[in-house]
Amino acid sequence: ENPVEEIKVAKEILKVLDLSDEGVEIISCPTCGRTEINLINLAKQVEKEFEDEKRKFSIAVMGCVVNGPGEAKEADYGIAAGRGTGILFKKGEIIKKVPEKDLLEELKNLIREDLKI
Repeated sequence: ENPVEEIKVAKEILKVLDLSDEGVEIISCPTCGRTEINLINLAKQVEKEFEDEKRKFSIAVMGCVVNGPGEAKEADYGIAAGRGTGILFKKGEIIKKVPEKDLLEELKNLIREDLKI
């Protein structure tokens, strides 16, 4: 009934099936007992921030600094957060440690600098 929403859903299906050559794929862990942040909210913020990006790359949003970078090493960029702090990583390699409150902004800065956005 809403053609704009239907187009968004169709594009998301193509992206998930790796049949699209545009858009950011957000990968997130399902949360577990080690998650010490509001991971779902952070993942939604990351998704909203990059929803209009046409270039194709992936961002992982992980709730555990210990396992996050290794589990999401295939992602182009990522956040792994813990209690009050987190790390940014690129292709599984840790870039830097940042306070939790700055994670989203630092991720945006990393990607923008890297991709010249």
